[in-house]
Amino acid sequence: MKKLIRFFCDRSLLFFLLIGGGNTIVSMIGSQLLYGALGYWGSTALMFTLCSIVSFILNRKYSFQSKAPLVRSAVRFSIVIAVCYLLSFGISDLLVPWAVGVLALPLSAAWVERVAMLVAQVIFTGCNYLGQRLWAFKE
Repeated sequence: MKKLIRFFCDRSLLFFLLIGGGNTIVSMIGSQLLYGALGYWGSTALMFTLCSIVSFILNRKYSFQSKAPLVRSAVRFSIVIAVCYLLSFGISDLLVPWAVGVLALPLSAAWVERVAMLVAQVIFTGCNYLGQRLWAFKE
């Protein structure tokens, strides 16, 4: 248990959350603004691509202080981002409409998708941290 606590309670998580928090805010605002023009998948994919570039640079240098080869870590980072994006937004796209139906919440289809986008951000953050820390930036 101590190893698990030490794993999560270190400087990499703090820096990751600060960088990720900024990226999440930019991504959420951008996705919501672009939703009308590009829809659920288009708006989130565009914003995640843009924010992922910034995230790679900052997390490589500050969160994980990685000395791994640049190309290898960039490829691994891209795979982590893609897998986390597809999983989190795919799960959220299924889970949120189901939950809204079960709870009989009076939300329009557009608002259900907007809520799904927010839920996906949370899922994405958790799996992205693990993927980056355990694989993408491993030396």
